[in-house]
Amino acid sequence: MHMYGHEFYGGNGIVGAQVPLGAGVAFAHKYRNNEKICLTLYGDGAANQGQLFETFNMAKLWDLPCVFICENNQYGMGTAANRASAVTDFYTRGDFVPGIQVDGMDILAVREATKFTADHARSGKGPILMECVTYRYYGHSMSDPGVSYRSRDEIQSVRKTQDPIAGLKERLLGADLVTADDIKVGQLVKLYL
Repeated sequence: MHMYGHEFYGGNGIVGAQVPLGAGVAFAHKYRNNEKICLTLYGDGAANQGQLFETFNMAKLWDLPCVFICENNQYGMGTAANRASAVTDFYTRGDFVPGIQVDGMDILAVREATKFTADHARSGKGPILMECVTYRYYGHSMSDPGVSYRSRDEIQSVRKTQDPIAGLKERLLGADLVTADDIKVGQLVKLYL
């Protein structure tokens, strides 16, 4: 949450505060006319913050090259999204900013959606929202075991039926892009890392 690096402006300890900062970065890109875009990530728990709506308005007003990405893991801290939000289709929250929703558990779908939204932002059409519907297997933090507001059965069911890595592995094997031996080699390498 508190990381920073070259061309990565980092996170913020204040819920949702990175969103207006991201619009500021996008404004700088537009001002400098450098053809760059800003990807601004936030979670469903931050989606009800007033600063997001203000930022969407300003980003559209100035047609900023920004992709707002909502990671909807269905639980903001320990509260189910549908208990905290009247509308849980977060990609529609921009009203005047277009948005798309993608299966965040499908790695290839996220890749294509990211390409689409990045192209939109680069084209001069202004900002766009992308909601990645995903799931977190663990609690929100060290103090959150993640099982007081959902069952272990729920977690295991999602892991068993929708795991992104297992799903990609099956697709790669099914398309004959890798062999089972290739995957075993990858697992061996992982043991040594």
